[in-house]
Amino acid sequence: MKGSYRWVLGTALVALIGFGMTAQGLQAGPLARGRFKLPFDAQLEQMSLPTGEYTFSVKDASLNGNIFVYRGNQPVGVLRAQMFKDNENQSPNPVLVCIRHDGNVSVRALRLPNIGTFYFSLPKELKTLVAQQPELIEVVAVEVTGD
Repeated sequence: MKGSYRWVLGTALVALIGFGMTAQGLQAGPLARGRFKLPFDAQLEQMSLPTGEYTFSVKDASLNGNIFVYRGNQPVGVLRAQMFKDNENQSPNPVLVCIRHDGNVSVRALRLPNIGTFYFSLPKELKTLVAQQPELIEVVAVEVTGD
């Protein structure tokens, strides 16, 4: 009796560990991938993004989700949003929301339909300028492919 109880307990433990490893492997892929073409130089948090084509992948639709940005095959950086709102996922088109002021452009948000909106912090100098003068908002189309 004691031996069969240990066998059942051991089998259940092995099954639980196997399930945990499989579940982690299934969630390892990106939630969404996409690409965008910047027609101007922009600042994305601490990253400078020159005019050109970029790709990105979103690992998790949450505030703690990592967003990986690439230019060609070269990684540009990894981002974490300052704020994430999953209730703002009704946007019909995926876009980057940019703020232009005095010739400088900063990316403020990444809106992804059916996922949500990732908000990024603005540079300190732009926060001061935006408070003093109106800003010009531009959007850049994003092509998204879900995995």
